[in-house]
Amino acid sequence: LMTLMFNEDLPTNNNSSDLSVLAIQNNFKSVVSVVIEKKDKKSNNNIDFSNEIKPFMFDVGSGLIIDQSGYIVTNYHVIENANKVFVKLYDGKSYEIDSKNIFFDQLTDIAVIKIDVDNLHQANLGNSDNIKVGEDVIALGNPLGLFSISNQITATKGIVSSKNIDFGFNEEYRRTYKQMIQTDASINPGNSGGPLLNLNGEVIGLNTFVITGSNEMKNSVGLSFAIPINRVIEIFNDLKDNGYIDRDFNTGITVRQINDILMNFYRLDSLDGLLVMDVERESSGYRSGIKIGDIILKVNTKRVNSLNEITSIINEDLLKAGDEIKLIVLRNNKQIELNLSLDKGGF
Repeated sequence: LMTLMFNEDLPTNNNSSDLSVLAIQNNFKSVVSVVIEKKDKKSNNNIDFSNEIKPFMFDVGSGLIIDQSGYIVTNYHVIENANKVFVKLYDGKSYEIDSKNIFFDQLTDIAVIKIDVDNLHQANLGNSDNIKVGEDVIALGNPLGLFSISNQITATKGIVSSKNIDFGFNEEYRRTYKQMIQTDASINPGNSGGPLLNLNGEVIGLNTFVITGSNEMKNSVGLSFAIPINRVIEIFNDLKDNGYIDRDFNTGITVRQINDILMNFYRLDSLDGLLVMDVERESSGYRSGIKIGDIILKVNTKRVNSLNEITSIINEDLLKAGDEIKLIVLRNNKQIELNLSLDKGGF
């Protein structure tokens, strides 16, 4: 790791090193330290990272000023289970966050916190759709709480190793990580919520987690992942405008897994799909045209055989109340396609 002390002398050449310094100098004031006081007052510094996805669950993290009026984005797991949340700016000033100024979306692992300060140094946001494998990137943040020691952010450098990495829906953490940016820039506990920059000085991602290998190779490095900044911006706008993202749905449909008895009773050819047992009148399921006795075979082109699989598909697609899903339904031995709206409530 290298802790850089910044000054106002900007480089004039265009080599990679000079571009890196310029990119950092244009953004370091927008990076903050996030410190939490956990409800259980326990530190997770001794977490045993395995071959599973392990978000950094430490009592320090990073954040990014995304709006000069005081809005900061970070990872939800940075502030999860916090009793108190504190933010420290590049100039050493610290602020305790009022609970009413904390907003989050657990599914995407994104949180927004706000401090009552204006004219902050807003990050220069890029377009994560334009990243290329092999381009140089820089990670900024507060690894292992070093910000508290030096009042300086830490910078590490690497390349975009891969992009559009989908981990799907993680049951343990109740998160969906998709279209992730992979980098070999050194990321450590405390970097979570900090920015990943390109050499144009644009933020292209939010550093989130590492994979450290199997139990036999726990010291392997180079597998760090960032949430694309375009998704961060989308979630930020929803949280800023509404304070929350509604991911509780109601379709009015009751379904049941098909067993041998139901297969024989309905004269079905297989156990595939889910049998519709009931449809509430005036519900979104009723409006979609689905009927009792229909067999739901696919949701958004993916085969389903349980309600949990439907829920996982909805979570993997990051759907929210008001969105639609596409159903392939078997009725009278014919497959038909229906569009089902996700109203408020539960499936």
